[in-house]
Amino acid sequence: MSARTNGRTPEAQVNGRTPEVRVNRRTPEVRAVGAPDAVNEVLVMGDGDPVVLVAHAWGASARVMLPTVAGVPGTLVAVNFRGYGGSSPRPDGWTYADLAAELAGVARVVGASAAVGQSMGAGALLALADQEPDLFTTLALLLPPAVDEPIPAEIHEMFRRVHVARLAGEPEALRAEIARCMSPQLRDARGGAVYLRAYALMLMACSAPTERPGNAPVPDRARLVRVRARTLVVGQDGDLIHRTGTAHELAAALPHARVHVFPATAPMWSERLALRTLLTDHLTRNTPGPDSK
Repeated sequence: MSARTNGRTPEAQVNGRTPEVRVNRRTPEVRAVGAPDAVNEVLVMGDGDPVVLVAHAWGASARVMLPTVAGVPGTLVAVNFRGYGGSSPRPDGWTYADLAAELAGVARVVGASAAVGQSMGAGALLALADQEPDLFTTLALLLPPAVDEPIPAEIHEMFRRVHVARLAGEPEALRAEIARCMSPQLRDARGGAVYLRAYALMLMACSAPTERPGNAPVPDRARLVRVRARTLVVGQDGDLIHRTGTAHELAAALPHARVHVFPATAPMWSERLALRTLLTDHLTRNTPGPDSK
């Protein structure tokens, strides 16, 4: 085991050697990957193969993502993007290319063959798959925000209002803005009020870097035909930011992809077990060839 630094284990490659990252623990081990001025904090859980890279959403964190992938076999490596947790800051905002570069660095160090990402994290993985089509054998992209165009102006305005409410430090106003990003059916679904409170508290507790204007995961969706990974794309009816149309468009652009959409009456947050089962089945299935659309 490497020497500790500030409670974390440095994991950057040394003399061309890749350190062992598999651990057998029920609680995550915190490690640091990268150069001193560009560190990504990672949480490592589990043991053996596959090694699964886990990428979080905007305003979330590696620790917040772990319950989503709980029970997935293998070694889970949840990444805190720069600006989150114990990672280095990113004061100038982010692009998907920036985030893809962070994930690529971690993936090479830990030897990841699979990856799961949500929202911003899904977009970052898509950008990385576009750059390196053979890097992963399996992908799961939850709530992809965009494909080859920036998010529409009306969705950008939703994000802006959420950001303003977060900076104002008013939990009720923030919950109201988050609720405006959902259809009434989704807001009223089982667990909706609890989800809103938890999401607002999470955003209040972080200082998430902002997205740079004109940002899209890939320059041209036609390039995605080169991606070889079996891919699961997950959408959510009633989510006005992560539109189900985007999930279907992305699945259509990837040659070995299938799509699963959770209904507004049984959303991802209240059907966590169903989501975990979906992820586990997808990440452990060894059947070759493209999935059905």
